[in-house]
Amino acid sequence: MDKDASPLPQDRDRAEKEASFEVSHRAVEDDPLVRVVNKMIADGIEQRASDILIEPLEEELQIRYRIDGLLYKTLSLPKAFQDSVISRVKILSGLDISEHRLPQDGRFKMYLRESEVDFRVSVIPCSLGEKIALRVLDKTKVSLDINKLGFDTRTLELFKRNLIKPFGMILVCGPTGSGKSTTLYSALKYIDTIGRNIVTVEDPVEYQLYGINQVAVYEDIGLTFASTLRAILRQDPNTILVGEIRDFETADIAVKAALTGHLLLSTLHTISAPGALVRLINMNIEPFLISSSCLLIVSQVLLRLLCPQCKEAYQPTVAVLEELRTHGLAISKDDVFYKNKGCSVCNNTGFKGRIAVAESMEITPLLKDLIIANASEKEIRQAAIKEGMATLKENGFRLIRAGLTGIDEVLRVTSLD
Repeated sequence: MDKDASPLPQDRDRAEKEASFEVSHRAVEDDPLVRVVNKMIADGIEQRASDILIEPLEEELQIRYRIDGLLYKTLSLPKAFQDSVISRVKILSGLDISEHRLPQDGRFKMYLRESEVDFRVSVIPCSLGEKIALRVLDKTKVSLDINKLGFDTRTLELFKRNLIKPFGMILVCGPTGSGKSTTLYSALKYIDTIGRNIVTVEDPVEYQLYGINQVAVYEDIGLTFASTLRAILRQDPNTILVGEIRDFETADIAVKAALTGHLLLSTLHTISAPGALVRLINMNIEPFLISSSCLLIVSQVLLRLLCPQCKEAYQPTVAVLEELRTHGLAISKDDVFYKNKGCSVCNNTGFKGRIAVAESMEITPLLKDLIIANASEKEIRQAAIKEGMATLKENGFRLIRAGLTGIDEVLRVTSLD
C-alpha cells in the first residue's frame, strides 16, 4: 500500500470509534459512583473474597464478601445508590439495564494491580430490588497443580493412578463451593499432552485452559450437557470433562462413554463418596453399568486454615475430647491443639486460606459386587473403610494434628460425614 494513501473508510470508522470509546471510558471512570463500584470490587480482591454480594435491603444496599467460605458484611451504601450501582455492574457485564423482571447472567474482566481478574455475574429480581452475585475468578490465586490441592497421600496416589488409565469414569463430589472444578482442572492439566484429545462441556466455563477445547452449555438454544456430549463423542476424544451430571440422559451417555474407550471426569452434588453411587442408581443407571465404568470417587470439602500469625495452642475441655472420640478419632496425650485468635493479617477472623480435605473410594472388586447387589450406602461405606478409605473427619483430624486447622472447623464442615 502507498504510504501516502488515505486510510480505508472502514479503518477510519474503526479508529474514530476506538477514539470515541477511549474518551467516553475516561469520562465514565471519573464518575464518583463508578469509583465506588471499582473500589468495592478492588477491596473484595484485596481481602481474598471468592464472591461479592450486592443485596438490596429496605433502607440500604448491603455489600457482603465471602472470604474463606463465610460471608462478612463490609459496606452499606445509601438506598438512593441502589439503581445506579446495579446498572453499573450490568453495563460492565454486558447485560440489559432495562430488564428488571428476569434473572440475567454475564461476565466481565478487570485489570487490578497488573493482573487480570474474571468475574461471573448473576442478577436475580427480589422483592426489594435486584440482587447481584459476583463470583471472583482470580487466576493468580488459583494453582492448578494436582500436587498442591492439599489431598492426603492416599487420595493423591489413587487420583494419579486412575487418571492415566485409558478409559473409565472418575467422579469428584462435594457441596457447592467445595473446589470440585479446581480439582478437575488440575486433573486435566496433569494429563494434558500433545497426543491427547481433551474436550470439556461446562456450565459455565470458569477458567480457560490453554490447549484444551472447552464448550459452554447454553440450554436456551438446546446446547445441553447431553446434546454436547453426543457431539463430542463424534470427535474421537481421549478425555472428556462433563461439568456436572444432573440427569439420567447425561449420566447414561457419560457412563457409556466411559465404557467405550474414553476417560470421563465429572462431578456430582453429594456429600460422601458412597453417596455418589446411590445418586447414580437413583438416576436409573443400571448398577452393573456403574460397577463396570466407575474407577474412583473423591468427595471433598474445603477447610479454613488457621492464620499462622496469630493461632495459639490450647487444651480442649474433656467434653470436647470425648466428642472427638465419639466420632471414632483416636486422641493421645501428646496431641497439641490450636485455635484461632485474630489479627490484622487475617482481618481478625483467625483464618487465612483454605485447603481441600477428601475421602477417596476406589471401586475395588468387593465394592463392584456390592454395587451390583444394590447394597445400601451404609454397607458400601463400611466396605470402603475396610478397603482403606479414610473418612473426611479422619483426614480433617490429621490437619488438626498438624496444627493447620481447629477442632470446630473440622466438625463444622464434616458434620454430615
